[in-house]
Amino acid sequence: MINDLFRVDTSAASDEAVGAENGIRAADLDALVARGRTVHDDLLLARARGQVGFADLYMLGREAMRARESAESLANRFDNVAVLAQGAEADVIEAMIGALAHPFHNLLPRAGRAGRPRVFQVDSMGPDWLGAFIDSFAIEQTLLVCVSRSGNDSGSLVQFAIVRDMLKKRIGPGYQDHLVVVTDPRGGALREEALREGLLAFDVPANVPARFAALTPVGLFPAALCGADVRGVLGGAHAAAERTAGEDLRTNSAYLLAASLHVLVAERGRRHILFVACQESLAPTAAHFARLFEETTGRRGEDGAPDGPACSGVNLTRDSAGLAQRCLSGARDTVVVLLEVESAARDRVFPKGAPGLESLGGRQLSEVARALSTTTRAVLREAGVPVISWTVPTLTPTSVGALHMTAMLGAAFGAGLAGVDPFGLAGAARMDGRLRRAIGELGA
Repeated sequence: MINDLFRVDTSAASDEAVGAENGIRAADLDALVARGRTVHDDLLLARARGQVGFADLYMLGREAMRARESAESLANRFDNVAVLAQGAEADVIEAMIGALAHPFHNLLPRAGRAGRPRVFQVDSMGPDWLGAFIDSFAIEQTLLVCVSRSGNDSGSLVQFAIVRDMLKKRIGPGYQDHLVVVTDPRGGALREEALREGLLAFDVPANVPARFAALTPVGLFPAALCGADVRGVLGGAHAAAERTAGEDLRTNSAYLLAASLHVLVAERGRRHILFVACQESLAPTAAHFARLFEETTGRRGEDGAPDGPACSGVNLTRDSAGLAQRCLSGARDTVVVLLEVESAARDRVFPKGAPGLESLGGRQLSEVARALSTTTRAVLREAGVPVISWTVPTLTPTSVGALHMTAMLGAAFGAGLAGVDPFGLAGAARMDGRLRRAIGELGA
């Protein structure tokens, strides 16, 4: 059953839960069924033409397995790994490591990390941040991983140029053993440099935009360096793809999520979607899903103004008060997607006699954490805020793979319902073009 992987529950977003003016009516989804079938058929056709690369990643695992095997070999050679990435690639990497690695992986002794290196992400080309990184590590014991799906974005090329120069100066001949590239298989400046200098390089299919790259070496290689089970992730993605293959948006969980959000955005004016992580390990995933849905389903109207949802990631433990304040202040533009985990991997018994909390003695800490989710759900319902629950039984490689595949399918389907190209991203290209011109002026 798909419930073994995850559940999407839209009952708290229904008109019965939050009122007809706020929630989804059954008729709203029924009215989308015919359109949904057309979108489903269009996605199948695009997939057959090789335009929907993310949907086949779980079946094209050769590169993922090569990344896994290389991670096993490299893990024994280096104490530190620094992953240099920006934008959507950085979000993907943080989401995968956050959900799959020990929360304090880098603080554990090497034995506690099963011999794995410490893995850090450097997601800026700013001189203070990048300079501080360069000054912080014994480079002789560090592997540098440069990640750019296209291999041409300016920020990643700046990072690559700086760290390669550092390696050449500090290590000299053989510096190539400390540098890995994850990029386009055929084109781009990073691929050209990897070929010219004989660098270890992993392919990111050209038909997979960066925000859809969680199941490529962009997300899997850094996670594998932390010891993540790559096969488990791909297996979960495979299971989710098989179990969300139906065309009916009322029974396909990925489509139900997307269709519900479409109704709330387009017909109820709920243009701000909050992806709320109820467990800290999923906070980076919530932020990544927010980017995925906003950039995939977003568009601009005829006047150039935004005409799609604005999406944000929220950490419930850290931001519960702000979330409540936003919703209780009368904001009518918000819908909440709760990312929940039913069973904690590391539970604790609450001590007896805790000051001010005597009644909790002997209860599980996970029960206290769930109380926050339950309270939040009740507050949102009272405020008339639609809530969609997206729940996994436990946080495992299988469930993480299933979450990402479902999110990608849902985002692509939602874009189709909105009449948007799910794989375009004019904003990023425009921004990088302007940055390139500005950099070019510096050298003029």
